[in-house]
Amino acid sequence: MERGTVSVLSGPTGVGKTTLGMQIMRTAALQGERAVVYSFEEQPRILKHRCRSLSMPLDDLLEQDQLHIETVEAVSYSPDELSHSVREEVEINNTRLVMLDSLSGYKLSVGRLSVAGDDVVERLHALCRYLVSRGVTVLILNEIASIAGNEVRATDSGISYLADTIVMLRYVEFNSELRKTIGVLKKRTSDFERSLRAFEITPNGLNVGEPLKGLQGILHGQPHFVDTHRNQTAPEEKTI
Repeated sequence: MERGTVSVLSGPTGVGKTTLGMQIMRTAALQGERAVVYSFEEQPRILKHRCRSLSMPLDDLLEQDQLHIETVEAVSYSPDELSHSVREEVEINNTRLVMLDSLSGYKLSVGRLSVAGDDVVERLHALCRYLVSRGVTVLILNEIASIAGNEVRATDSGISYLADTIVMLRYVEFNSELRKTIGVLKKRTSDFERSLRAFEITPNGLNVGEPLKGLQGILHGQPHFVDTHRNQTAPEEKTI
């Protein structure tokens, strides 16, 4: 992730967006970059407990103030107050990474003061432009409504144009089980790998598997193997 860019982690509920986001923020903090998480949905104690159970402890980083988790009550914060808080954090503490978890919480904060849906994107655009101009790396977590289906959308809020990078997390049904996949949809600053890979959240951390070759229909949630060699015996069923 290049400095001064906006990245979006997009996926349905429970797929691992927050966990992946916290791993990114934790890694940056361990490398000496001050990172701040604005959490609209979870209390810091819950995030700390979850990360500890996945071998991603945050306690030392929080004590050293290298990582900070700011709880945002969307119904109590106005969008201007939130924007002011973020700007103050960056200017006073030289924060280098900012994560908004999630866009739905941000929308609730902005939307309660305006009936115009475009205001959400416009305000977020203004905030991101300010942060990028300061060389801050921005991470936005976006929840899409559908768990699986024929309609494949990068985001549900029309914010794709704001993102320099979009990482997609998706569920797939395979052998009557729900599995997770990860892939990059967009990256403005460089070329990127186009393979979809298996994604696992384990007690030992996050695992990204080998490319899921020979499968179609992954983004629709129902992958199936295809025989790429005509006149040859179809491959045996495999698992991901």
